[in-house]
Amino acid sequence: MKIKDAVYVYRLMSGERLAWHGRYHAHARGEYEFHYFMEGQGALLINKAKYIIDGGQIYFIKPREFHSILPEAVEKPISYYAVLFEPEAGNPADDDIVTLLGHVWHARSRAFPVDSKDRFLLDDLYRLSKSPSEQSRKAAEHALLSILYRWFDHIDSPTPALSAPRTKNEHVERALSYMSKHIREKLSSDDLAARLGLSEEYFIRLFRHHLGMSPFQYFTRLKIEAASAVLVDNQLTISDVADRFGFENPFHFTKVFKKCTGLSPREYRKIFFEAGKPQ
Repeated sequence: MKIKDAVYVYRLMSGERLAWHGRYHAHARGEYEFHYFMEGQGALLINKAKYIIDGGQIYFIKPREFHSILPEAVEKPISYYAVLFEPEAGNPADDDIVTLLGHVWHARSRAFPVDSKDRFLLDDLYRLSKSPSEQSRKAAEHALLSILYRWFDHIDSPTPALSAPRTKNEHVERALSYMSKHIREKLSSDDLAARLGLSEEYFIRLFRHHLGMSPFQYFTRLKIEAASAVLVDNQLTISDVADRFGFENPFHFTKVFKKCTGLSPREYRKIFFEAGKPQ
């Protein structure tokens, strides 16, 4: 499994960035791509068919399929990861994935739901794929294979389907929506629980059950994910970025950022600045 390219786009809405990511294009023979949309509202054009973009959805694109995010259809800022990959012919694991992908094209819908926490798996994959370390890039390829297997149900089924995410919970979904809309604020688990009319203890237990981490951990990862995009998209100082996302000070921001990404904000900006620019 070879990763040909990986893209992380944060809150795409208008301007040159939208024009670039909204271009109508296709990839070469043997190259597959998926778009994992975490948030936003718009439309994706695949060949001549238009599909509605909503948060928590994934679309697979097969080789030589023309596709584009429709600039005129973007109604709410879109955040997504896109990964372009090429399975290795004759590799049993890669051949299995190609077989599974073949069933996707026959599904009634191109859009499949995925777990909210999967965005962080893609965050890790994106960072590894852009690393100058050959070992890290290899780790990204193994991570991609694992993620693709995770997204499919039973590998031996004659008609495999994407694995459905866990059953949604109304309280958790409301909390996720509130976190996304208030990413620049300081929110505690107690604050969120109070907004939902729940006790903090029950809310944390409920959140962990559905997403495998505490509300605080999830919100912190959301902040770091957003901050990483800002670091490569403009020239704000580290202190400005820390302040924008509600960290106590630049030192606290750097400590948390490095814990989540393995890099300091300065190192991340140096490595990912070119990766974040349209080529």
